[in-house]
Amino acid sequence: MTHPSPPSLPPAKFGIVDLFAGPGGLDIAATIMKDEGVESIGVEWDDATRATRAAAGLLTTEVKDVAALGPCDPSVVEATVLTGGPPCQSFSVAGSRKGHQALDDVLRLATQLADHEDEASFDVAWKEVKAETDAMSDDRTGFVLQPLRWIMEAKLKRRRPYEVIVLEQVPTVLPVWKHFVDILRRTGYAAEAHVLHTEDFGVPQTRRRAVLIAQFDPENVHRKVRFPEATHQRYRKGAERLPPTHDHGDGSLFRTSRSGGDVEPWVSMGDALRATRAAEFVMVSNYGSGGDPKNRGRRESGEPAPTITGKVRRNRLYLLRKDSAGKIVIREKDELARLSPAEAGLLQSFPAAYPWRSTDVAQQIGNAIPPRLSLHILSMALLREPPQEKWYTLLKEWRPQEEPPLSEVPPVAVRRSTPPQTSPPVSSSASGRPRTGASAKSSAK
Repeated sequence: MTHPSPPSLPPAKFGIVDLFAGPGGLDIAATIMKDEGVESIGVEWDDATRATRAAAGLLTTEVKDVAALGPCDPSVVEATVLTGGPPCQSFSVAGSRKGHQALDDVLRLATQLADHEDEASFDVAWKEVKAETDAMSDDRTGFVLQPLRWIMEAKLKRRRPYEVIVLEQVPTVLPVWKHFVDILRRTGYAAEAHVLHTEDFGVPQTRRRAVLIAQFDPENVHRKVRFPEATHQRYRKGAERLPPTHDHGDGSLFRTSRSGGDVEPWVSMGDALRATRAAEFVMVSNYGSGGDPKNRGRRESGEPAPTITGKVRRNRLYLLRKDSAGKIVIREKDELARLSPAEAGLLQSFPAAYPWRSTDVAQQIGNAIPPRLSLHILSMALLREPPQEKWYTLLKEWRPQEEPPLSEVPPVAVRRSTPPQTSPPVSSSASGRPRTGASAKSSAK
């Protein structure tokens, strides 16, 4: 009996291996850029998220654990680009004593992995680092070190460094990325790390991401690395929305900036959801409230959504009403249906037809990097130029090539008789995950 070959990344000008890949926020952007020689394969632990990726036709490695793979594995050996958003829950809460300790641990351990000139010395260092992270009370602290392991092994074991590296996470991870920048420059990369605002790039949501971009350039490691430039207005509470810089008679969902022109107004929830939400509405969110109902944020449909998290279904929507003083009035009888998965995905800039799977869809959506932001990041990191305007239309109109009924979706991969783990899994509310590299990211903070 003939068994199908396990998924592997085909040779490509820009072959991406995406660690902790999630439902495909970066991979779907790579699909849009296919004509530029971009291919991608994701490494993802969570079975529900893998089902979404399979329905979307995204390539996913058979081995689920990032720690059980490496640059020399046949499924990813052709990769020229490394991307990833490792879970960083253990130090993503600002001001936490434990968070500060975890951050200090990561910076110290990252330094141990730097500056090795041969495979043997690196293996010794990695064994020591892994033993320490496995013994930590919160084993997630070590996740952020996995991309650095891949980077060093590509150079020392595969003997072919990644040409481009892109890492992203919540803003509190910026000190880690800055530390990685110093290490990467000593490893032959021009590298920088900055915080990007999603609404600056036409995403109908306010969200900040710490992003690292590195390009292998041993002779010029201190040169400037170009980051995406804002195409849309930054949202600020109480700010007036700018008028559009040009008419969108083609009915395109996302406004794009004119070449060399002023930025466009922010993209609002109303813009993104116009097909399903004809009337103006207000969203009441728990985001930033600390659980206090009096502090619940409110955004009108003419504004971007607050950060979409795994708890997006808790957000309530009401018809927009104001009193004579212009103050929003919330009435129970005006409450509307809550966001559907497709709508929540649209607020993350996923296509309306994205085939979300399983019961934890909200968590998948909340954990993902917005595809539109990914277009900007990948285009600048790989091509060193802004995205082509046609890509926005392709993203909006994207549909799976074949979308079989849920009951007919084939399994993502053949299960291994022994899961690729190097230490026992720990319990989780979502699923059991290995100590060395689970991929269910934390909801954006």
